[in-house]
Amino acid sequence: MPFVPQDLLDRLNKVESEVRQLRGRAQMRPRMDQISNGRVVIAEGGSLEVLAPDGTGLVGVGAFSDWWNHPDGSKQQGVVMQREDGTTAFSIRAFPDAGLGGAGTQAVGIWDRTGHHVISDDTTSGRGIGSPALPMPFQPLPPANEVITTSSFVGCWFASIQAHNPVATLQLEFAAAPGATCEIKVQYRLASEASWSDIQTDSVAAPANAGALVSKTAWYTFPLDRAEFEQLVFVRIQGRQKAGTDGVRVSCLGGFTRRTYSRIEVPDPPVQALAAARAFTATDADDTTGPEQGVDLPVQPPPFPQAPPKEGTADAS
Repeated sequence: MPFVPQDLLDRLNKVESEVRQLRGRAQMRPRMDQISNGRVVIAEGGSLEVLAPDGTGLVGVGAFSDWWNHPDGSKQQGVVMQREDGTTAFSIRAFPDAGLGGAGTQAVGIWDRTGHHVISDDTTSGRGIGSPALPMPFQPLPPANEVITTSSFVGCWFASIQAHNPVATLQLEFAAAPGATCEIKVQYRLASEASWSDIQTDSVAAPANAGALVSKTAWYTFPLDRAEFEQLVFVRIQGRQKAGTDGVRVSCLGGFTRRTYSRIEVPDPPVQALAAARAFTATDADDTTGPEQGVDLPVQPPPFPQAPPKEGTADAS
């Protein structure tokens, strides 16, 4: 008769218990809705999307669809956040089609429900605010709105602003008495500079037989050259009676700063950034149409966050 260990039944019960335990563990899955530690990497052109129950996209990070490809055909990578009604609220993206005003350089933008950029950076120049436009308040200097009879230029209006937008535009109305000629001059300089730059000179003449003042109203637009972001700049309006004796008047109707409408409005970079700016080349966007998003930022910080060092390198911890 074969020998049977006294604890055989105990051993069988133990084996059955371990088998049941292993079978249960094999059917368990880790939680898929929580990351307790470490980081998540979506690489090689992948994307992350969050959808509402009805399928409306709420958040998208990573590669966009082919319609958003860069002008060279490469995939555009960016960020879009939408309201639950599907309207864009926040984006980091570019319109790659030059016909739509873009040339591949991305803007950081906040949008209203009707599709307007209410807050954004200026991608054409790469410096400062694109939207919103900011008021440029002018202070009258005697003889602003008064009769000017001197043949030498005198200061009439003065504005002191910080450079937030890259472009300034202002509207003037100036007038001459019968037989006189009014000449105005728009000037600009940095607060740190000693000399004024003449932006534009204009004039209006009144025939001797005119029955009243002859006036002219015009807009004058110019980039805020050499100004670093938030740097103090000055704008001055001068006027004189170039001809005649009965006097002229110079009025400022208002002014504001705004984004660039084309690459020809891109300001000259600050002096310290000239060398860096020459290292960048403009994209092949049209020079005359806009609003564009086409010139790289002259001075760029290093990318952040930087890629971690690979294992086995000297920098790896």
